[in-house]
Amino acid sequence: MKLLKYAKYCAKHFSLLDFGFLKLCAGSAGFMLGLLVPKKSKTSALAAASVVFSFTLFPLMFKFIKTIIDQERRFR
Repeated sequence: MKLLKYAKYCAKHFSLLDFGFLKLCAGSAGFMLGLLVPKKSKTSALAAASVVFSFTLFPLMFKFIKTIIDQERRFR
């Protein structure tokens, strides 16, 4: 749980550029791991990655859109 506490602290203090670098780093790591998957298992790996992508992207986007809407209402 201490690691999560440190992650929350970093998230509060990261700039947009820092998050961009984190995203590039994670994407590059995923790309390199994807190159290591044997050809016969690529379909399964793609399905698993698609599920993880969907379950992480959509909640983040909903939260982001909600933040935009809240900010727009606040500044009207």
